[in-house]
Amino acid sequence: MVKEINISDKKSKKVKNEIPPKEEVKTLDTMAVTEKKKITLKEFFVKYQSRIILITAITLVLGIIGFFYFGIYRAKPYQKPTELINLNEEYLVSLKPESSLSNLPTPSPTEPRTEVSPLNGKLFTKTEITNLSKNRPVAVMINNHSVARPQSGLNSADLVYETLVESGITRYLAIFWSEAPKKVGPIRSARQYYLEWLSPYDPLFIYDGCASSLDPRVNACGNIYIYNIKNIATIGAWRWNDGRRYAPHNEYSSILSAWEYAKKVNWDDMSKIDAWKFKKDSTSEERGLKTKVKISFSSKLSNGGAYDVIWTYDTKSNAYYKQTGGKVDIDQETNTQVYAKSVVIQETSIVSAYDDKARVIIDTIGEGKATFLIDGKIITGTWEKKSRTDRTNYFDKDGNEIQFNRGRIWITTISRSVGKFDIIEQ
Repeated sequence: MVKEINISDKKSKKVKNEIPPKEEVKTLDTMAVTEKKKITLKEFFVKYQSRIILITAITLVLGIIGFFYFGIYRAKPYQKPTELINLNEEYLVSLKPESSLSNLPTPSPTEPRTEVSPLNGKLFTKTEITNLSKNRPVAVMINNHSVARPQSGLNSADLVYETLVESGITRYLAIFWSEAPKKVGPIRSARQYYLEWLSPYDPLFIYDGCASSLDPRVNACGNIYIYNIKNIATIGAWRWNDGRRYAPHNEYSSILSAWEYAKKVNWDDMSKIDAWKFKKDSTSEERGLKTKVKISFSSKLSNGGAYDVIWTYDTKSNAYYKQTGGKVDIDQETNTQVYAKSVVIQETSIVSAYDDKARVIIDTIGEGKATFLIDGKIITGTWEKKSRTDRTNYFDKDGNEIQFNRGRIWITTISRSVGKFDIIEQ
C-alpha cells in the first residue's frame, strides 16, 4: 500500500513503500475472513432452506405438544363434570373447636313407602304397616242429624259408608285404621245393614244403642252378639256440651281409647282383609275438568233437603268435596271441608220394615248398579257382595275390577225407588 504525499509539506520527501504494522494486517485479515464467512452463511441458508423450515416446524409442533402435556394434562386444571365436587353433598359446616367430628349425626336413609293399606290403598313404610297391624280397624256409627253437625273425625277415616236410617235421615259408618283421632262422633245407634258392611273388616265397634226387632233383617242388637262383633259400644265415651248440642247428639268417643281397651281383652290382632285394587292419581292432563253430582236419599221425606248431598270435584287436588243440606260439610277437629279421593254411588233395594219405628231394610248382599266418581270422571259399573263377611267388590261396565285412587273412599247407598242422584255438571 502506497502512503499519500502531503502537498503542503514544503520539504519534498520521497515516500517509500512501508510495511503496515502487525495490528493493521491482522485487521485486514479479519475483515477478509468475515467477508468470507458472510458469503458462506448465505450459501448455507440457500442450500439448506428446506431442511431449516422442516426442523423449525418440528420444533414448533413438539413445543405445542409439550405445552399441552406438561402445562394442561399433568397440571389437570380441568375436570370432567362427574369429577367435580358437589357442594350440596360434601360441604361441611364449620364446627366450634370443642365439637368432635365423631359427634356429628349420621343421616339415616328415608324408609320407602312400599306397603299398601288393604282398606283404601294408602302407602306406608314397612315399619308403619307393622305398627298399624298391631291394631284392629275401628268402626264408628256417626250421627248425621242436622243438629249434630259439624262432626268430628270424618277426614281421618279410611272409609265412610252413608245411607238412610229412619224418617229420611242419613247416618255414617266410618272405619278408622291409618289414623287414630282422639275425638270422633257424635256417636249414634247401629242398624243391621251397617253390621253387614263392617263385618269383612272384623273391627272394634263403637256405637250407642241399636235397632231391636223380631225380624232378623232389622235386629241389629241381637246380631251384634250372633256375629261375635268386638263390641266397644260406649266404653270410654263422654258427653260434650258446647252450648248448642244436647243428648243424644253430643256423645263422643276415641279411637285411641278403643285400642287401649282392645289390648286389655286381647282384641288387638288384626284380621286379614281382602284388598281392592288401587292406582296412582291420573295426571292433570288426564283428569276431568269439573264434576258436580247431587244425591237425594229420600224423595218422600225430603226434610227440606237437609240431607241432600252435593259432591264437587276439584281438579287441582284431584278430590271430591262434600256439601250437605246446602252447606259445606266440616270436620270440626281439623276445620277442613270433608272430602274423598273416590266416591261410590251404590244402588240397591231399600224398603220399609213396616214396624213401629219406621225402620228400613237395605239389601247389602247380592249385586246391583254402581257409579264411580274418580279423577273427575264418571264411570258406570256394578257391585257384588257374596256374603256378610265378604267385602263388596266393584267393577266397570266391561267387568274389570275398579281401581280406586289411594285415599279415603266414600260409599253412598241409595235406592232409585226412594231416592235419586243427578249429574249437575260434567
